[in-house]
Amino acid sequence: MDPKAKRAFADLIAQHHDALRDIAVRTLRAQQETAGFGARAIAPTSLVADTVLRLMDQRELPTKPAHLRGLASIFMTRVIADRRRARLAGKRDARVTARLDTQMDPPAPDASRRLPAADLRHLEDAMVRLAARHPRQMQAVTLHLVAGIPLERVAELLAVSPATAHRDVEAGKARLARELRGLRTD
Repeated sequence: MDPKAKRAFADLIAQHHDALRDIAVRTLRAQQETAGFGARAIAPTSLVADTVLRLMDQRELPTKPAHLRGLASIFMTRVIADRRRARLAGKRDARVTARLDTQMDPPAPDASRRLPAADLRHLEDAMVRLAARHPRQMQAVTLHLVAGIPLERVAELLAVSPATAHRDVEAGKARLARELRGLRTD
């Protein structure tokens, strides 16, 4: 990664740190309400820091505020899920940790129906690409389908009406499906 791109990314983070922290607070609040895992487990500033570290590992760094916010919301949900999974792994209860998978579909009862790792990578890549172009739709998809947050609460978090949140989820799912079909035909 060239130093100029790193510097531009650092400037973008500095300019929008408050917005990222607000997203972290909303994400943690939603996680606490839906799964009992939130503010007590991680501070918003720590969540932002972990998210920025994950963003830095991406092939392409976000260059626009909307792209940054879209990717940040996705990665924050993953950071929380990974921390929850690690915390529950010590309890060795596979029934509990299986529910924490960040797959689009609910976990299947048998392992043979789970998506292969390559398909999950394609799904993640598609979501990241779409978040750059349609951040609110991908935020809605991530919050509702990945994190399991009720649609009414998603509407509150995104400051839109429930009908708009529903349209965003449906449009995001359709875009994601088209993107994934395009990957399979390549």
